[in-house]
Amino acid sequence: MNVIFDNIIFSLQRFGGISVVWNELLQRAQADKELNLTELDYRNERLYRWLERYRIPDYMAEKPSVFHSSYFRVLPQAGVHNVTTVHDLTYHFYRKGLPKAVHLWEEARALKHSEAIICISENTKRDLLTFYPWVKEETIHVIYNGVSDDFYPIKNIEKKGYLLFIGNSSVSYKRYDIAQEVAKRTGLELVAARNVTSEELNKLYNEALCLLYPSDYEGFGLPILEAQKAGCPVIAQNYSSVPEVIGKGGLIVEHSSTEKIVQQMVEKVNEVQSRPMQGIIAAGIENAKRFSWDNTYEQTKNVYRQLLQ
Repeated sequence: MNVIFDNIIFSLQRFGGISVVWNELLQRAQADKELNLTELDYRNERLYRWLERYRIPDYMAEKPSVFHSSYFRVLPQAGVHNVTTVHDLTYHFYRKGLPKAVHLWEEARALKHSEAIICISENTKRDLLTFYPWVKEETIHVIYNGVSDDFYPIKNIEKKGYLLFIGNSSVSYKRYDIAQEVAKRTGLELVAARNVTSEELNKLYNEALCLLYPSDYEGFGLPILEAQKAGCPVIAQNYSSVPEVIGKGGLIVEHSSTEKIVQQMVEKVNEVQSRPMQGIIAAGIENAKRFSWDNTYEQTKNVYRQLLQ
């Protein structure tokens, strides 16, 4: 199979969920002898990397080929089957002005020229069809993300008992304000982690009392699974894609006003402190087993196979 991976995401962000997903797919594609893989890489194009994302790639593909971009690009050539992955629809909900307008143009262009669309959750699929009702539902494939084996319980590690927050604290829908208020009311230290290595992150999960995940919107929610796999209890809103991911291995609060969410999370933190968590930890570890990067890759590869047939 002739497959072209457009690695534009690596020139746009060093860290972040999309980079994690793409790197996991790329590693497996590079090792897959069934693929005739071509990579378009722009990591060294520092001066033009932000303009490059909006261009049609300057590449003439073999026919037939699958073109899969890491971030909303297509290759409109005869004999090329374009695949677009949609991770979330955050720009529709939370961005304004020119950045939103440009992104939506880029997103719509990719969707219009794609024969297959991969959504990373059913919630993302529902949002996609809400904003783009002209997309044919039969072209959409829901393929869940996996979770890395880099996350695991560390034997005999000393628990430090802090509350952990993962994500960009400056992004409004991540609701860092809620995490701060929960920490204030419980009197516990709040550790906010972003852009750390997997090894460092696994240690943070293992040392934490629990992960606070108050986000109002997620395309998937990868930190939930990372924490669960590391044996860290997760407290999250029962909203967006979270119910699909967290399974029975999490402590759920209902989506409501900020004050009610804070109150519920404080109660859950007190619950974690006051009773044995072995059951919820075991359930979280078991839930994380449902998600595998190998499965994600094989399902993605099957989309390529269907297009080329």
